[in-house]
Amino acid sequence: MAGLVIAGLRLAVAGVFLYAGTLKIWDFTHLRSATPDFTIAIQNFRLLPSPDLALLLAVYLPWLEVTAASALFIRRLALGAATALLGLSAVFLGAVGSAWWRGLDIACGCFGKENAPADFRFLLLRNTALLAAVTVLFLHEWRRPSPTPPHP
Repeated sequence: MAGLVIAGLRLAVAGVFLYAGTLKIWDFTHLRSATPDFTIAIQNFRLLPSPDLALLLAVYLPWLEVTAASALFIRRLALGAATALLGLSAVFLGAVGSAWWRGLDIACGCFGKENAPADFRFLLLRNTALLAAVTVLFLHEWRRPSPTPPHP
């Protein structure tokens, strides 16, 4: 039973991060790069000291999401992937909470270009649930015995 729960969480978490990362990389509506839109979404949070850092984050963060989500299914990489996704989830939760606390009227940018202002209560609930799911996966991978290398 526990194995089914972990498999379901792994699929759900990987699906969310693959979907979110892909929409930040490519704008399927306009068939173009989504990086400029995601850069603006990052800048709207007003957490970084320069636009150059926002651009770097907009370029590399989605690829980290996609790579870590994919690596959840590779036994040797699953702990590292869960660790990366745990850190990302905590940062996302903090960024959303900070924006709400500071009264910013922004679109999240979590799933590509979003035009509507953020519903912070929903975002905090969603990010908390995601953080909880990733924490369960992280703890599962942390406790799992390391695979032994084959003997020659």
